[in-house]
Amino acid sequence: MSSIVPGPQKKLEQEIDAARSGAKPLQAGDLNASAPPQEELVGLDDWPESLRATVEAEHDRVTALATNRRRSADGVLPEVVQRLDELLDQLADRLQADRPRRFGKSSSSDDVALDDIAELLGIPSDEVPTSTGRGEHRAALRTIKQLRSQLKELETTKEHSKLTRLVTFVVRLAVVTDSAPESTAPLAPIALARYANSSPDPQWNWPFDQKLASWKQTHTTLTTN
Repeated sequence: MSSIVPGPQKKLEQEIDAARSGAKPLQAGDLNASAPPQEELVGLDDWPESLRATVEAEHDRVTALATNRRRSADGVLPEVVQRLDELLDQLADRLQADRPRRFGKSSSSDDVALDDIAELLGIPSDEVPTSTGRGEHRAALRTIKQLRSQLKELETTKEHSKLTRLVTFVVRLAVVTDSAPESTAPLAPIALARYANSSPDPQWNWPFDQKLASWKQTHTTLTTN
């Protein structure tokens, strides 16, 4: 009994059906033979595990969305949410450890080029603080709590566009605070306040590959200086 080999169109339909069911990942080349192969995630070996895992999960989500596999993207969404929650928890712990004294303000390190680091976070130079007080610190912790609540809602509503914006913000902030922890106390509250106020940030609309290149460059810049 001879077997029938499916033609190109039938094979493509089978590949798409398998991808939509989550049984097999679908690459851009599966939809278009002339499409470039999906870029591999390289250069993240020296990143913290939690940060690297977040970027990898986000890569899977945006790739699924780009190849019209909404069900697969929905399936990855809970992992992205969990990873982001871990990053926010780490940020909160770092802010608590660097909280200002009861009287006075936390001192900003004179040997830290805050203007340069602020630029990497999209913070204008005129918003860079000379020091951070207890009020800004408490507001930052409240914002983190609100972001974690938003994550729980997004896991239910599966609003991918809102999640993309939140991932972009949290990952970039995590890259900076991990690579330059001394900048967390003075700059993280400002970055969180800007996000909460929906201050414009062009990186929200960048394609994933462009964001990843920027995050990698930021990590390299801060860890080699």
